[in-house]
Amino acid sequence: MRVFAVVVAALAAIIPLSSQSDTPEFEVQKVVDGVYAAIRRKPPGLMFDANSVFIVNDADVIVVDTNITPSSAKATIAALKKLTPKPVRTIINTHWHDDHMMGNATYREAFPGVEIIGHARSAEAAATTGAANRKGTLERGPILVKQMQLSLEQAKNFDGQAINDEERASYRGDIAAAQRYFAEAPGATVVPPTVTVTDRMTLTRGKRTIEILHLGAGHTPEDLVVHLPQDRLVITGDLLALPVPLIGSTSRPLEFGATLQKLAALKPAILIPGHGPVVRTLDHVQLEIRMLASLVDQVKAGVSRGAPIAEVRKSVNLNEFETAFCGSSRLLRSVFQNYVNGSGIAAAYRDLTKK
Repeated sequence: MRVFAVVVAALAAIIPLSSQSDTPEFEVQKVVDGVYAAIRRKPPGLMFDANSVFIVNDADVIVVDTNITPSSAKATIAALKKLTPKPVRTIINTHWHDDHMMGNATYREAFPGVEIIGHARSAEAAATTGAANRKGTLERGPILVKQMQLSLEQAKNFDGQAINDEERASYRGDIAAAQRYFAEAPGATVVPPTVTVTDRMTLTRGKRTIEILHLGAGHTPEDLVVHLPQDRLVITGDLLALPVPLIGSTSRPLEFGATLQKLAALKPAILIPGHGPVVRTLDHVQLEIRMLASLVDQVKAGVSRGAPIAEVRKSVNLNEFETAFCGSSRLLRSVFQNYVNGSGIAAAYRDLTKK
């Protein structure tokens, strides 16, 4: 388990990855009139491709998040073209992680002149931290893939227990995801935003108002949400992810909870998360807020007594939240351990101890 944890800690700090299987990779769901979500179908695991959202207007389409590889973006574009012949004139990247913006180039090829909106700091972040993380994925990712393949061959999970069907499906999906990423990422072009947002921007399409808001740091320092006030709908990016929150190495746990409170203050009736199904309640958001508060408070207590990170990890107890998010699923508990107890605690410790 220790080798696995080290490798996944590196990958969890990097980016989610896309999936490839014989079943459809996503399901296009009508959320409200004119708004469709391409919800990824890959089983939960350690690697992900992002949901995309189509806002179909009178004369054009706005797309929120463009997937992680050219082939993934092409599949999403093909699905969009089945819905409408209207051109995509605007893309909104909720943040700069690869799974939310690496399809920008593919969309630009399909829709020349498309405008890409992102946070003012996203281009720099993608070119520095994003590029370094991508390099790390390509270098270290094969180690994790080999371990997953060995686990499948031996019918054992990473803890040496007999693998169950949920874990088997997840490992297979993750292996295919990584193999696709390894094949496509080296040749992919990173296209940064052409229009930037610092705090907010408002678009108008007919009777529809589309607010692009930076509510604060959370999953990254540069998260944007897309708010459709008439529909009481928010596209959250990775501020909200289901079934397990993604508190990765680029997260800012000290500010994350306050940012989610601002999200809740919009009083949305519908939330389309960066990963996972559409939800029509704030329950998951409120649970995540409470979990982040507990995580930060416990890490602060460790830092105040001068404890090193290894000791802090042992002292933080998030069992209540692990059960609430994961139930009895061994697979989801493994994801929680890596994305919350692993990189989440490390990110909070980093921010509390930096000078």
